[in-house]
Amino acid sequence: MRRFGLVSILLISMLGVAAPAHADCVLMDTLGKLHTIQSRLARDPGSALFATDIRQIRGMSGGISDRATLDAVDGNRFTGHGADFIRFLQNTRSLLQSASLDDPQSIRMHFGKSTRDNLAEISQHLRDLQCTDEQVAVDTRAAAERRRGGDSDADDLAEVAENLKTLANEVFQLRTLAIAAAVVMVVMAALPVLRRWRILQRRRAKRHNTTYETPYKWNGRETGGMLIDINCFGTKLRHATGAPLPQGSDIEIAICNQWIAGTVMWGNAHYSGVQFGKSISLSAVEQVRASSQAAETQNGAPKDAA
Repeated sequence: MRRFGLVSILLISMLGVAAPAHADCVLMDTLGKLHTIQSRLARDPGSALFATDIRQIRGMSGGISDRATLDAVDGNRFTGHGADFIRFLQNTRSLLQSASLDDPQSIRMHFGKSTRDNLAEISQHLRDLQCTDEQVAVDTRAAAERRRGGDSDADDLAEVAENLKTLANEVFQLRTLAIAAAVVMVVMAALPVLRRWRILQRRRAKRHNTTYETPYKWNGRETGGMLIDINCFGTKLRHATGAPLPQGSDIEIAICNQWIAGTVMWGNAHYSGVQFGKSISLSAVEQVRASSQAAETQNGAPKDAA
């Protein structure tokens, strides 16, 4: 019978995921006090209450988590008032890090425009989400009773169910769904662009066989050579026999009336692989291929044909 009761509690809690979250008025009251103190410090950090204010902020904010705050204000950390409250907590922690109890002026730089704007936004949100004194008292008593309560299986299961309910509320909020839909649309719009980019990269990386006679410069000398294959990122160079190019050497190759700088990546007595310092265009690759084909034929017939 006890297990049936526990399962019933869990089912009832899960079925209530669509119900609006109950605001934690105790936490809202604490957030309101934090806002009041920080607003006072923003107006006059040099007040006689400076040290007391900093100690109060440290004591009140120590037990406040981002998750509990989002639950209390029924928001999310990405947009709207939920994001404003998360920024408020971040500003509070930053204030405590910069504050020196002996120097009120240590916090003056903290209250810049963005921090003051956030305080103004929180002021409006607190007016919209304000709890009555009676609600604060009720939540305070309920919290005290939970602290006095035992750690029975029913209590643990009820807490798990409440966490699941909170998670469901967060997931199924209209704002969260709208953000998810926007992300999906952006990804769908970007996929064709990425696909075209991948196709272009493959075209640029494809090796093309050539017989493109051209000079190259190495070690201060200009020598005749031939490009055996080429793509936008590099080429295979046939150089003078017996004159190997050391790996790592800087080299320049004449391609389409331009000197293209590159680096020798490998080599032997006859050939060297050259990586261009800056990739060349597809049109330049096509010009090299066209020049190679023209050199191999004369009037449409193979070169030197009878």
